[in-house]
Amino acid sequence: MIVLYYSDSLGLARPEVVGVKETYIYIFQQWLRDSGVKDPVILNRARAAFTINKLYEVFKEDVEYITEQKDILIIHEGVCDCAPRPVSKKLRNVISILPSFIKIRVISLLHNKRAAILKRGWGSYLVKLPDYEIILKKWLTESISKFKRIYILTIAPTNTEIEAHSPGFSDSINRYNEVIRRVVSEINDDRIKIVDVYSLVNSLTNIDEYIIKEDGHHITPKAHRLIADELIGLEKKWQE
Repeated sequence: MIVLYYSDSLGLARPEVVGVKETYIYIFQQWLRDSGVKDPVILNRARAAFTINKLYEVFKEDVEYITEQKDILIIHEGVCDCAPRPVSKKLRNVISILPSFIKIRVISLLHNKRAAILKRGWGSYLVKLPDYEIILKKWLTESISKFKRIYILTIAPTNTEIEAHSPGFSDSINRYNEVIRRVVSEINDDRIKIVDVYSLVNSLTNIDEYIIKEDGHHITPKAHRLIADELIGLEKKWQE
């Protein structure tokens, strides 16, 4: 079995929080072995701070070389794309080359005024919503003929503390998740399944047990276990 896996940092281990063997992709791989799958190969392309355009480029390179039949595609990304930021990438690049004494003051000002800037709707996104939709639709459409099944994860909710620090983050997560659901619905192929991480976590009593409280978007071992169980459940249905 060949599995191609693409994720931002939410799929990675996290120092002092999530060990490698606690990640959902490791748990899923172990389950595949235990369930009788001979030599499951998972190409793990989880990368910190990668947006959909970057992951899609990595995917295109991979499929050029992996020409045999591929079984599963797993996509988990979007939080980097949708997180509101007080300045655009272009402006951040300009700030980065300022003299140090000016740069420090500008960064401090942006940090202190972050919430006010975002409340006024002046925020920026690494990948705008229309571009996100175009790339996702293209990625999934191209993948249908290459994989027996595709699992795509929604973006997990944030907590109240981070929403206060980055006003509009929750709304943005919802809008990008709606794009994921709409694209999958429009393609309308039984081989594509959504793992609705947002709904799963949002329905729980204590979100801080599943989303790291300090940053509001990385996931805990409990969340990894939750996702692994969902993937395993989908695989069990497919094997029936």
